[in-house]
Amino acid sequence: MDKLDNKILLELMQNARIPITTLAKKVRTSREVATYRVQRLKDEGIIQDFVTEVDVTKLGYVGAAVFLVIKTARENDFKETLKKATDISWVAQLCGVWNFGLSIFGKTNDDVHAKFIKLYQAFKSDIIDYRFTFHKRSLFFYEKYFTLELKRSLKIHKVMEYKINKKDKQILELLSKNARMDATEIGRNIELTTPAVIHRVKKLEKSGYIKKYSMLVDISKLSLLQYSILVTTKNISVQEKFVHYLSEHPSVSFIAEYVGNPFLEFGIVVKNPYELRKVLQQIEEAFPDNRITEVSLFQKEFVSVGPPKCVFE
Repeated sequence: MDKLDNKILLELMQNARIPITTLAKKVRTSREVATYRVQRLKDEGIIQDFVTEVDVTKLGYVGAAVFLVIKTARENDFKETLKKATDISWVAQLCGVWNFGLSIFGKTNDDVHAKFIKLYQAFKSDIIDYRFTFHKRSLFFYEKYFTLELKRSLKIHKVMEYKINKKDKQILELLSKNARMDATEIGRNIELTTPAVIHRVKKLEKSGYIKKYSMLVDISKLSLLQYSILVTTKNISVQEKFVHYLSEHPSVSFIAEYVGNPFLEFGIVVKNPYELRKVLQQIEEAFPDNRITEVSLFQKEFVSVGPPKCVFE
């Protein structure tokens, strides 16, 4: 990878639907070179998927995070089960307190719990330990993979009211599989004209159903390390301030808050473990009431943060 690859990846992570001609202009290269580079990054496995982040709560679904320790002998079977599941989004293989993290979705809390129990029963003799907790809010800043100097603050966008129908759900499902699918191809799949698709996509964006177009990348091929950090705090009243601080930190790649729990999870992207210590010291000094309770290394994310199939049923 060179500087041009890095610029291309940054633009695609910020908006995976950016037209190739616009992308070429932004990174100051030709359309042909930009097309070739994107394809090469896909062929080399650096770009794994183009992802559409969808607000599943607007579709009537809730989610929970599950962290597990599973016996090594069943890890491959477990991974294949997760890849095929229609109710699971985001799966990472970890090294540390847990060796897998995933999100599971359903229409109600009871539904989500029942789905987890079904997964647990299939591997109960191999699961050594687990933690199950409902999502409150998740924020992703994965563009920081490509520029560790980038700061991204939280912005509240006003959303318009929009009642979606079956065609809109079909559009969301297609974009969840490939955020770069163009309007013409979407139209062919669901029997709509290209202008009609473009109009509906804009409505889905403005109404908050579509949160962002980004990518799933293999950061191990970027010579980076990503850690999951779990902190607890004695002072709940400063949590929102802490979230804003983390979102603006150049090394924080995601933030996850959970319902009814005094802890918060966030990701740190660094070039080596020594940088991790430095970043953690900065955060501890800024918020001394917080206590770091868990640190896990991401080995590989192999299911993206895009919505699972079940939310389109």
